[in-house]
Formats: sequence, C-alpha cells, structure tokens
Amino acid sequence: MTEDENFFAVRSEIAEKLKEIVDFKKIYTPANSAKVTELSQVTPNAQVYYRRVRKSDDAGRSSANMLNQQWEVTICERNAASQLNDGSAVLDRVGILTMKVLKLLSGWTPDSSIRPLNMVAVEEDYSPTCVYITLVFESKLIT
Repeated sequence: MTEDENFFAVRSEIAEKLKEIVDFKKIYTPANSAKVTELSQVTPNAQVYYRRVRKSDDAGRSSANMLNQQWEVTICERNAASQLNDGSAVLDRVGILTMKVLKLLSGWTPDSSIRPLNMVAVEEDYSPTCVYITLVFESKLIT
C-alpha cells in the first residue's frame, strides 16, 4: 500500500517528523490512548493519535471530497511525587517541549496533506504520575 492509499498516512508522517525533537525519548503511535499505560511510558514522550475527520467541501456530486483530518500530538512528562505541591518544574519542562512541537509542526506540510498543518486546539490533563499537553493539528485531504 502506498501512502496516498492510506487514510491515516499523515499520522506516521507526524511521528517521523517529531523525531527531529531529540528531547523525546520515545514517540508512540498507538491506536488509542488506552494502549499506553502510565507506568510503562518512557518520558518525556510524544503520542500521535487520529482524532476525527470532517468534510469541508465536495465537488462532482461528492465524487471528490475535501476532508479536514485532525491529529492529536500529546506530550507526556513524568510528574514526580515531590512536585505535587509545586508543579512548576514539570510544567516548565512540558512547556518547552510544547513550544518545540508547535514550531516544528505548525505550517509544515506532510506529503499526504494538500495544505500545511494548522494547530486548532491545545488541551491539558494531569494525573498523579504524568502531565499531558495535547496539541490538535488539522491536515487536508481530497478523496
């Protein structure tokens, strides 16, 4: 199968591009976040997920469709127990990685996208062991 035959091709292209950030010890590309358990993660890491697709346009009675695909890039950093009262150190580390990902991927055009990636959201989540910052990027595909 070639990349232009793969609906999820941008996912692997993002994962490959993220390898340029040498601070990440691991790049994960699981089918869903439940596959990555906190205790087994090597951190800091990046996780790339397919999020959703929305149709933005069509032509020729829908024989050609413009699709906006959304991709999550989740940055994970270990949140040591000693930082539960003061999370500034872990937030500083994850903040630096977040800026590196934003600068690397914003405006970059994967081979399988007809437009550069566009960042559409930033979300965060915290657990007793990890901090997660998720950047949502959108690519465009014509089918």
